[in-house]
Amino acid sequence: MMTLELHWLMLTLHIALGFGGFVLGALALALPKFGLNSHWHRRIGRLYAGCMLGMAVLSVPLALAQHDYMLLSIGLLTLGWVAGGWVALRMALGRKHRNRHTFANLLRAHIMLMGSSYIAAWTAFLVNVQPLGSGALLFWVYVLGPSVIGSAFISRATARVGAPA
Repeated sequence: MMTLELHWLMLTLHIALGFGGFVLGALALALPKFGLNSHWHRRIGRLYAGCMLGMAVLSVPLALAQHDYMLLSIGLLTLGWVAGGWVALRMALGRKHRNRHTFANLLRAHIMLMGSSYIAAWTAFLVNVQPLGSGALLFWVYVLGPSVIGSAFISRATARVGAPA
């Protein structure tokens, strides 16, 4: 059983990290990925990954304390997607000059996994906050809206990497 003070501390940190993740994720998406200014994407991306990892780790005890298994699953998926996206990028950079096809496939995996973590964060936020109100139809808008919009952006970004090998 979690004390009320610990719950509020964890919730406050979770919200702060989530807000940071939303802002940093938008910046990472907007910044150039290659070229002279790509160092900003890498720096912001590292901060984004840190915020998302912290937010996802904190979501587990918070969701368990509230018996909210949907948010628990979103938190665990986010944790896996961010970690997987980070690993895919590290592997891609290690193979960049050895094999172009492997590099491209790992870069696509990075884009899909990090993009999925951003979609999951928006989904959890919308389901919790319900900015347009509540109801069955709005629930599905909150659940599916980020996936539909985010998937379109992910498809566009992965297509720009090149044809899969």
